[in-house]
Amino acid sequence: MTRPQGRLASRPRHSSTYAAAVGLAAGVLLTSVVVPYVRSEPTASATVSSSGPEGVPTAGSGTGVTGNSGNGAGPASGAGQGPSAGPGNAVSSSVTETSGPGTATIPSGPVTGVTSSEIKVGIGLIDVGAAKQFGFNFDIGNEKARYQALIDRLNRQGGIAGRKIVPYFESFPATDPTTASQADCLTWTKDDKVFAVLVESQLPTAAEVCIIGQGATPLITTQGTEQAYYANGLLWTTQASDNRILDDEADYLAGNGSLKGKTIGVLSGDGTDEQAVDNALIPRLSSLGYKVKDVEVVPSDAGGVQRQPIAISNFKAAGVNFVIVASNVVLAGPFVEAANRAGFNPTYALSDFNNEINDQVANYYPPSFQGTVGLSTHRFPEYRDGAPFTSTDQACLNVIHPVDSKVLPPTNAAFEEAMGNCAVFDVLVDGLRGAGAALTQASFLSALSGLSRFGIPATQDGSFSATQHDAVDYEQPVSWQKSCECWKLVHGLHTPIRKMS
Repeated sequence: MTRPQGRLASRPRHSSTYAAAVGLAAGVLLTSVVVPYVRSEPTASATVSSSGPEGVPTAGSGTGVTGNSGNGAGPASGAGQGPSAGPGNAVSSSVTETSGPGTATIPSGPVTGVTSSEIKVGIGLIDVGAAKQFGFNFDIGNEKARYQALIDRLNRQGGIAGRKIVPYFESFPATDPTTASQADCLTWTKDDKVFAVLVESQLPTAAEVCIIGQGATPLITTQGTEQAYYANGLLWTTQASDNRILDDEADYLAGNGSLKGKTIGVLSGDGTDEQAVDNALIPRLSSLGYKVKDVEVVPSDAGGVQRQPIAISNFKAAGVNFVIVASNVVLAGPFVEAANRAGFNPTYALSDFNNEINDQVANYYPPSFQGTVGLSTHRFPEYRDGAPFTSTDQACLNVIHPVDSKVLPPTNAAFEEAMGNCAVFDVLVDGLRGAGAALTQASFLSALSGLSRFGIPATQDGSFSATQHDAVDYEQPVSWQKSCECWKLVHGLHTPIRKMS
């Protein structure tokens, strides 16, 4: 199996068809509007426990801001109310979670970020302005106004057991988020001392570990990451982990016969992307009787474009005719285009790994990509085919559309980002409600682990448990269509919904 080493030193040469799209001079670390942050930097040195909060009592299921009982924001299903997990008011007992290479200890004493009247919450805002110089003209609307509208509605209705949510907003640039997001982490955890952090997107690995590791603060995001980062129980995502996505994709491809007689290659990102490929995809394919002939690692920075011709050449030399893409979505289009120019047109398979099923960059695929099938948990293809909004999505829109009209129509970047804002806020509210009046970090995590099937804005339903902190559980097969340069359901609104394996 080929394992490329190092990166080329020369600067990349871009073809006119995708030079603006990639804009790699400043990197391709774009937001989940186009792609969740690609975890290209080395794993941070902070220790994160390998065990989650096993054995904690569970709380009733609910739907947070979209509930019609309690302090919800819309007409969806009712919100649950879980038990309190500790005596006293806003005081935690010491909780230590072990059984792995690290330990996360929740200290006793006053609960960080919680008073008798307030709950401090850190909220990350994405600045996409700099991305426009690289040709990305998407508009994600007014993210701060949307969060504030959700918070104001909840607070007007009494907050959480009488406590008001107090937001601490920090922003970071889409094109180079690592330094800024790490600084935001320190502001939230050391200066503001927030109870939890919400981010619509995937933070760089170092910032993620700063929050859940050194910062010992719960982090709720939309995009999943490599399974190891969920280990100490403080990371919760509405999307599936990288490992679960890749395991599921392998099962799907093997189950429908797509891999029979194929010589399989994997186009992998570096960093945690490569970890997930090594820890999940390759072992699962092997267990199903399929061998990966070649893995090509394409860095998620300027080296990515430089690496592409070598990867293409290696795939061709290995006789690969089926490529599973597990890399940066912004690089996927240019890779397919470069491969097409080189006369290399294998069958491709994509998934929600790194948000690959994404219309914001779908126009960069060449005609040879026609009919490529992927798996997606997103509801955007349903809305393109005329499906009505789910009650969860409508509840979100009822609150945010009055303050940000850009969130409609549902095929634009602002809608996708806005639904993610509601998704992470919903999870926060669910956990806070379930924790009860005697809010502690332990009771909050316990309540999250007890959330059974619940609606996720613009996404199929999901669930949490003591062992699953990556929510989404359902998906549909989609295919890329040249006619619209977009992803559509393979059988329209009759496409079956499948349970992720």
